[in-house]
Amino acid sequence: MENYHLKLNDVDDFIPELASKLKVDFSEHLGEFQLKIPNNIGEGSISGINFPNGIGFYTYHCKLQSDLSLRISQPFIKPIRFIYCVSGKVESRFDDDENLIKISDHEFLITAPKNNETHSIIFSKEKNITMCYLEIDRLKFQQYFSFDLHDLEPVFYKIFSDIDGLQRISETGSFSLKTADSIKEIQHCELKGFPRINFIGAKALEILSYMLARFMKENDRFGSNEIKEKDRKAIEAAVKHIETNISKTGTVADLAQIAGVNTNKLQEGFKTVYGKTVNEYIRDIRLTKSLNMLTSGNKNVSEVVYELGLSSRSYFSKIFKAKYGISPRKVLSGNTEKK
Repeated sequence: MENYHLKLNDVDDFIPELASKLKVDFSEHLGEFQLKIPNNIGEGSISGINFPNGIGFYTYHCKLQSDLSLRISQPFIKPIRFIYCVSGKVESRFDDDENLIKISDHEFLITAPKNNETHSIIFSKEKNITMCYLEIDRLKFQQYFSFDLHDLEPVFYKIFSDIDGLQRISETGSFSLKTADSIKEIQHCELKGFPRINFIGAKALEILSYMLARFMKENDRFGSNEIKEKDRKAIEAAVKHIETNISKTGTVADLAQIAGVNTNKLQEGFKTVYGKTVNEYIRDIRLTKSLNMLTSGNKNVSEVVYELGLSSRSYFSKIFKAKYGISPRKVLSGNTEKK
């Protein structure tokens, strides 16, 4: 196993320190750090950005030639990490403890080392791994609260109050497809510069909100209304088909066949997970993509309508204005004044 011990004095040291260990260059723009994994280790990339509210957002897309461990120590910061394994498998442990916590597809881990304790994140070789985590500096995060910390629910008070790292935290569970969607939105974000940084910051808070809501539900032993694993995978299959075939998604019956369930079960699943029907989900995905395409200025309205498989330009203009309060033509022209 490849082992890299990263001793970090500041939250922005992670990517530079890792790049130094891997003997590769890294880039930084407006506080967002990125590095490409060297060929002798594997393939993929790692990125990270830290915000003034104490939240850092890190993403990993990698396939490694051998098992790899990142051993992280931060003597001046007592962080808590919300780790999300989108695909693949990762492991977590403290110091040299032999007890490993393993998470794989659609599982999360809330973890925080005690004071002066190291935390290791371990990646399995020859697996396509997509993982992200929120790293929260609890002291900084508290300073952004507009209320007394004691007003928090007890389960959250336990997580965020320990700014001295007196207690070790290691809690696992499964996260919702809403969380996965938010992660995908960051991965597919086409914004540049300052708008991109703000978008990532907003989505990081959204992911944290989904995570905390899910954690509270599991902590309270709720979940009788949760969808079954088989149905969750069916929804994922339908969503993947929609994303890769947005111009020709097919009917709900077509999607149900692809997903391996009947149409009623697929509709019920979408209502449970997304709070909308399959067609409403498709419509909103198309509208989100259309807004990105129009704001980029690379395509006109007719090209957007065609590329997204919408029925007509007039229908597109109607649903676009209903959602965003402005016509596609005015977005394209750069006139954001709503009339």
